[in-house]
Amino acid sequence: MKYLKQFLMRHKGKTALAILLLLGQVVGTLLIPALVADIVDHGILQGSMNDVLRIGMWMLTVTIVSTGIAAFGSWITSDLSSLFGFEMRSLLLQKSQALSLQQFEAVGISSMITRTTSDIINLQRTMGMVLQMVVPAPILVLVSIIMTTIVSPVMALIQLVFMAVVLVLAAIILKKSNALSSSIQTKLDRINQVVRETVTGVRVIRAFGNEKYEESRSGAAYKEYADNMIRLNRLFAVITPVVWLLMGALMAVILGVGGALSLGGGMAVGQITAVAEYSILTMAYLIMAASVLTTLPKARASLERLRVLLDTKPTVSDPSHTPMTPLPAPYETVKFDHVSFAYEGAEEPVIHDLTFTLRSGQTTAVIGSTGSGKSTLADLLLRLHDIQSGHILLRGVDVRNLSQQELREQIGFVPQKAFLFSGTIAENLRMGRADATDGELWEALRIAQAEDFVKKLPKGLGSPVAQGGTNFSGGQRQRLAIARALVKKVDVLIFDDSFSALDVRTDAALRRALTQSVTAPAKLIIAQRVSTILNADQILVLDQGRPVGSGTHHELLETCPTYREIAESQMQKKEA
Repeated sequence: MKYLKQFLMRHKGKTALAILLLLGQVVGTLLIPALVADIVDHGILQGSMNDVLRIGMWMLTVTIVSTGIAAFGSWITSDLSSLFGFEMRSLLLQKSQALSLQQFEAVGISSMITRTTSDIINLQRTMGMVLQMVVPAPILVLVSIIMTTIVSPVMALIQLVFMAVVLVLAAIILKKSNALSSSIQTKLDRINQVVRETVTGVRVIRAFGNEKYEESRSGAAYKEYADNMIRLNRLFAVITPVVWLLMGALMAVILGVGGALSLGGGMAVGQITAVAEYSILTMAYLIMAASVLTTLPKARASLERLRVLLDTKPTVSDPSHTPMTPLPAPYETVKFDHVSFAYEGAEEPVIHDLTFTLRSGQTTAVIGSTGSGKSTLADLLLRLHDIQSGHILLRGVDVRNLSQQELREQIGFVPQKAFLFSGTIAENLRMGRADATDGELWEALRIAQAEDFVKKLPKGLGSPVAQGGTNFSGGQRQRLAIARALVKKVDVLIFDDSFSALDVRTDAALRRALTQSVTAPAKLIIAQRVSTILNADQILVLDQGRPVGSGTHHELLETCPTYREIAESQMQKKEA
């Protein structure tokens, strides 16, 4: 609830205006029955056409004004609910970027999508309905009872009895719906997960002929969600017909008792009409409020899911600002100093007491078997995780003493799985440096061996890129991702197995262009293929997260059995 309260406090002026307008609508609504009673008793029954016209004009005026106030109030409440959705989505996006990779994976992409879409839509809808239907209800009901009491205490007592029945019924249904509403959003998470996997993995599903299994798996997720929704809707379906039944019974009682009082001279006919209208208004607003209240358990569950995520404290956070001190060249751009790291819940560290240095203008390569911790080094340098012991220094400053933005501005990163964003090639390349010129983009493409195929595209740099870059081949995506990192102009370039989708000829040409044209940054190449790192200034060999060798290619062939084994196995595969 605190995020909702904070939002309403930030926009208290607009919130107060919305409530004021809604109260104006209530006043207009309450005036109509009084005018109806007046026109019946003093106009129609007295045969006075002038009074009929006079009071009728007042009724028309009140109706027009209250309708205008209601329309403006609805516009304000809609604006408030939309603004709330915008701010909550912004907070969720900021939080998703602030969480560590482990925290984000614990939430899950599907759950994050559900929170950003369904949960916030539930809250927006409920907020609008609460402001328009629930907030005016207590005032309207209270004033209706007071005005009815002035006319006839007996009628007011009848109203109170029927209202109490409606409120008890609503309370019972709300209590029973709480558990169901909470579970429904979790079921929706599962649906999003299944749908996302089915859509993104459609090629694998078809290749394995696994359509029937996926249909069964998806059907099970849909059925669980549908069963819960059916149970919830059946529960809510009870309240409307019961309330309508109570409203009919209330009208019958009011007309019966009112008729008896009227015959005895205790009430005027117009007063009976006014009381009947007050009763209808009271029950109508209670019906609307009750229908809105049935959405509250689901909204509360959605709000709680958002609160849990927004209150999650990132495990990687910015310290008090410590400015970087530029060092004269040549300098140690990056130094891993006795670094150890273990994932949360892991029995063994994935990196053990690792020490090595990346120097400006030099290429450092890391190689090792699968699971040896190679890619983890890139995550640690980018500070996507925090190390448990040791230090990682960037230009002499511990990365934990730098803001994450300041740190990552100094690093160009090419991930193992090249990912492009929807838009154009130019927009993707300028992701790291928005002011890069077209000439700089073409130079980065030339170095990345992507210039030729981009020039052949009809729109060149303006060519469209599908979500994830799916309209390009794997090799083209990798080269575009490399060009994107080169455009950034940074101190450190990280290539996390970024040449795996390239053929040997393109790989060699790209490495040659990097050596000739990208001389200033320190380069870290994480590789599986020995051929990719033959000319590296230093090669670090990892085995189960431990350094087992360091040196050039020729030095390691003589001194490191692990490296020699990797090199010989790849050579044998090539010969085979």
